[in-house]
Amino acid sequence: MKHLVADEKAIRRRMVDLNVKTIGDLAAKSGVSKPTIYDYLNGKTPLSLAFVRLCEYLELNPSQVLMEVDDAPEEKDV
Repeated sequence: MKHLVADEKAIRRRMVDLNVKTIGDLAAKSGVSKPTIYDYLNGKTPLSLAFVRLCEYLELNPSQVLMEVDDAPEEKDV
């Protein structure tokens, strides 16, 4: 099964472009909480208004930073 995740590298590159040095700065400037941003950077599916707000601040189209990835294979009981 596949799901969407945010492209951490694209977000971090854009932070550099905008001279945003920390996740705390990004949170303050974008209006998205630090825990939510960390969730996105760590693979939580970013389908929410907060993700759209973050992309708006970074001047990115959300579709530019979404990637489709395979879920980790489930472990089977033997």
